[in-house]
Amino acid sequence: MADWYVSSTAHAAVPVYTISTAYTVGQFVRRVTPTLKANWVMRCTVAGTSAASEPTWPTADNGTVVSGGATFTNVTGQGAFGWTAAAGDIPTLIGAVGTFRFLGGDRMFVSSDHSETQTATTTYGSGTGTAGYNLGQVLSVNRAGSVPPVAADLTAGATVTVSGAVTLNLDATFPVYHFGMNYVYTGSNAVAIGFAATGAKLGYFDTCQLYLNTATAACRFQGLTTSAQIALYNSTLRFGNAGHSIFMTINTTLQIDWMNTASAIQGTSPTALFNAPNTLVAFATTMRGVDLSAVTGTLIIQSAGGGSKYLFDSCRIAPGVVRYNAAGSVTTRDLVELVNCFDGTNVISESYTPAGAVTTEFTITLSGGATDNVGTFSHKMVSGTNVDKYAQPLTGFWLDVNNTAIGSSKTATVEIISSASLNNDEISLVLEYLGTASSSLATLATSLPATVLTAASAVTTSTATWNASPATPVKQKLQVTFTPRTAGRVRAQVRLGKASATVYVDPQVTIT
Repeated sequence: MADWYVSSTAHAAVPVYTISTAYTVGQFVRRVTPTLKANWVMRCTVAGTSAASEPTWPTADNGTVVSGGATFTNVTGQGAFGWTAAAGDIPTLIGAVGTFRFLGGDRMFVSSDHSETQTATTTYGSGTGTAGYNLGQVLSVNRAGSVPPVAADLTAGATVTVSGAVTLNLDATFPVYHFGMNYVYTGSNAVAIGFAATGAKLGYFDTCQLYLNTATAACRFQGLTTSAQIALYNSTLRFGNAGHSIFMTINTTLQIDWMNTASAIQGTSPTALFNAPNTLVAFATTMRGVDLSAVTGTLIIQSAGGGSKYLFDSCRIAPGVVRYNAAGSVTTRDLVELVNCFDGTNVISESYTPAGAVTTEFTITLSGGATDNVGTFSHKMVSGTNVDKYAQPLTGFWLDVNNTAIGSSKTATVEIISSASLNNDEISLVLEYLGTASSSLATLATSLPATVLTAASAVTTSTATWNASPATPVKQKLQVTFTPRTAGRVRAQVRLGKASATVYVDPQVTIT
């Protein structure tokens, strides 16, 4: 493992090379004319008087050059010299010109007062480095602290900016952990901040900010390969225009794991946070403990796409935000789930697929039914036209209950209410239970007709009391009879196969 140092401020303090000057061993110099991505630091390793002109500096790590009677060695960023030989910008250490110094397992310390601006497409992270699984670290630290830095020196603030009609690439040929970094884009290219241009490893961002600081509406965050993966922890996305989004283009996928972030969306609220307008693209997104309430338009537009999965777990959303817009979607694989999320008033659980929506209901609820911390609730299932009784039903959330009674026949019941009587092929209950003695192997049973060709029958009526009801209410109960052989969890799921129907489900399983 090697340590590397980057600081625009410390680099500026290195003396500029001068001609016809006596140098002693150990003196440091930098180039006469600073050059982006080649901000070297040279150390005199053989004393002597420099030549009457600036030499062509070696780009390789520890490369040497003779200038007059003196010899200089390229020691840019090397841990042995700390901030004294700090590179002037990050690309200098990651192979933009010359040797790729920052390797898997290395640490790159970037001073929290560092600021650089690149005007050409620039790659950060591990870029075109040697592929592998050893983690590299890019850490914003206080350069006034210890050398090498310790935990107390971690200080957010280092900033890199890319401008022009180019791209800021955050790449990972080996996995990279970023702490406290601000990655800012001020240009005009549609692919503004891109993830994984060449690599397929994880880019992990802790206490970072990714910022589209541009008014150009077409700019976006975008996955660039078929297997891009990023994790955001206590890290924010900042937008400069309502047209910005997290975007996917053809033949790409992007996995995002976003965790523990208050006020996660900064700047201008985007009209749509996630946007997958092309075929053969997919998001795999998990958010836990993320405040997205600044997004007031649409969370997800899946107008085409190759089937995406989104999980929002214990997040906060704006009360009126559109959760899922599937206009023009060509896939049956989309799934958007909000579990234990807060909308400013209530804790809700919701699910959206091309087959329809499942939402949390607080008015039409079963008396004595499921409760949360504020009262009774139910699940409202509203199917669309893209449903099938067997292959593509609208599925509710899995409902769990513990069961200790074994060896005898039991009946699992879930209460429902709607505006019309439903048959057992139109709505059903799937039960998963431990039906094998001394084994955790699950057995599945269903209230559907025995086969797809078996005649349907009406679901059993119910006399349960509901606190409110839809028009022309019909109360029914979904039931499955089963014999558990091992004590443990029983799971149930309601599946609605009737098109354009609305059903209210009490989300608890009773076993008798």
